[in-house]
This record gives sequence, structure tokens and C-alpha cells, in this order.
Amino acid sequence: MSSVLLDPRVLDASTLQPKATAAIYLPIGIEGQMDSAGTAAVGTIYVINRGDESSAAFGPNSSLHRIISTVLNRGGSPVLAIPSAKGAAPTLVQRQSAWAKLESDETTRLRLTDSEVQADIVALAVSAANANLLFNKQIVIAGMPSGTAKAALISAAAAMAAGGLDAATRSVLVGPGVYDENGVLWGGSFLAAVIAAEMAKNSDPSNDLDLWDLPLLTGVEKDASGLPIFRRQVVSGSAVNDYEDLLQGGVSPAQPSRVAGGAMTTHLRTTYTVNGSYDAVYTRIIVDQIFVDVKNYILDNNFLRSGNTPTTRARIQSGVQAVLAERSSWISTVTQPDGSQGYNVTVVPSPDMRQVTVGYQGVVVRGISTIKVAANLSIPV
Repeated sequence: MSSVLLDPRVLDASTLQPKATAAIYLPIGIEGQMDSAGTAAVGTIYVINRGDESSAAFGPNSSLHRIISTVLNRGGSPVLAIPSAKGAAPTLVQRQSAWAKLESDETTRLRLTDSEVQADIVALAVSAANANLLFNKQIVIAGMPSGTAKAALISAAAAMAAGGLDAATRSVLVGPGVYDENGVLWGGSFLAAVIAAEMAKNSDPSNDLDLWDLPLLTGVEKDASGLPIFRRQVVSGSAVNDYEDLLQGGVSPAQPSRVAGGAMTTHLRTTYTVNGSYDAVYTRIIVDQIFVDVKNYILDNNFLRSGNTPTTRARIQSGVQAVLAERSSWISTVTQPDGSQGYNVTVVPSPDMRQVTVGYQGVVVRGISTIKVAANLSIPV
């Protein structure tokens, strides 16, 4: 239509553009081995939305494709995937080279590997700590091979935690092995992918996914007698709770679902066991997510382009207060200096006025871990 029309009118020249969306709240980054048949380049990050994309890029029989498909089949798309080697098992150095690229990615929040070697997953925990040097908030979910004993799982969790406070609070070790929808037994890396998909879809960190049914699984690893390899049992007249032992040791075990023929989480925790600060991984996620949300509020409102004035600082303060108030189910208020309840948000300029420091306080809301039923009954006699 001509641009020199004289008749005064308002014309509709709108267009509709499709935009890919996904209900993913904690995007997943995956590293592993590709097959020789794959077309991808080693050391390059790919955004994968569908199983056929993964199969073509990394080979249909590769361990990397298997982990990606596990996530995609459970609704965890899209994922970021990077092959660390082609046609042969990656060395730790090759894996670390690939991890370094995911460390610098601001969107990646959950990290997976196809490796079930203890030295590799210990190093992956350190990689998550490295990401936090850039204030990229990432959490590792990893597992050991099927058949790994309870004591060995606890030792592996301790080895991951030995990487330092950040490595310990940013790593989750899961077990045991699980059976997929076809009845095939897979090790801890497969279970880690299943759990990561559920965490990626969880929009509410106040839901810590305790006793959460894990889709497309037909059971947990069994011992020679056909019973779950870890369970609650009586041994020599004493109660033994393998799940509690694993949790106290820093491991996040899966157990049979309440409806027979499936699997569910028990409780998801970090490998940090020095005290109870991070005995739920969602404590780590809440602390991380509040920082991310405050950061995004500051960036979205262009405060880094604004003058360091009382008006600007007041706007930052009120906005951060609103961000925290919206997350009151994650973080509860404290008593402020004036006696009211709130988050004690402060915005303080530096002496040279080049920066401001945003402070806030609150108490992370704990999830319920135990419910006691204390009945007081009577009967007529």
C-alpha cells in the first residue's frame, strides 16, 4: 500500500510471529560422549528440542543421546548439550574443557553428565562451584553405576563435598539404578536425568519434590532376592532404614512408588552434611533464585544507566521489596528496626557514589520432612 495516502486513517499492519516457548524454569546443560555417526562438532554447545535432533547430532546409540532423550521424553526441553569426545569415552580433561563452556552460560541452571565415574562427578561438582565465580547459579545432579553399595554411595557423596563449600552445596548425588519403561536397568546418570527433568519443570521452589513420582520408570534396582536394593527392613531384630542412612550421608535416594510398578524420590538434598543448612537442595535453589530475580529486576529496569540519587535508590528499594514479597512462600519476613515485619531492604551508596549495595534479609522456608501422628484414643469398658 502506498505510503503517501492522503485519507486520514489508522490501518492494521500487524503480523504474528511464532515464538518457541517451553515451561522450563531451570534449564539443563548436558555433557557426554557422542557416537561416530553423530554430525555434531566436539566442544560445541547445541540447543536440542527434539529427540531426532539429538540422534542426528550425537548418534542414536550414544550415551549423550540417551541422557538427552531421557530429559526430553519427560518434558524437559529444550536442553543445552555439548559432546566432549567422539567415538570413545572422554577423558576427564576433555570433559573439563566442555564443562568450562557450560560454566560460562548464564541460562544453564542444572548440570548433567553421562559419566558414572566417581572422579568425573567429583570434578563436575567443582565445575558448578567454578560457575558461581561468575555468579552463574548451577547445580550438578549425578549418579554412580547400578550395583553401587550404600557405603560406596556415601563415600562418593563425601568426595563431592570435599571440593569445598560451593561444590558441596551445589551437588546432588542420586541412586540407586532404576528400570526404564522397557524394564531395562540403568545406572545413576539415567536417574539423575529423570530427576533433573522434574526439577526443571518445577515452577515453585517451595515444593521440594519429596516423594515425587518419577515418570516412565518401572521400578528401582533390586537385589538377588528381588527386593529393592535399598529399603526399610528389620535386621537381627533392629530397624534399618537405608533411605535415612543415605540421606544422612549426603545421598538422595529413589524408592519404589506408592503404587506398585514405579519409582519416586525420597528427598532431594545436597552432598553438604556439615550441618542442616543445605539438607534440601531447594534451599540452595531458593537462595540462588532470589539473587537471580533481584538481579533481573535491576537489569530490566536499567538502574545501571541511572544516576546514583535518592530517587533511584528508593526505586531500587521498593522494587526489591516487591520482588521478595512475591516470593513469601519461599522466604519469610524478619522483624525490621521499626518493629514491623519485612525484608529489611537497604540500598546504600558507596562514598564515591560509583556503586550501591542492595541488602535484604529473610528466612528460607523449610519444607516438612516428618509428620508424626500422635493419636489419643479411648474405648468404653
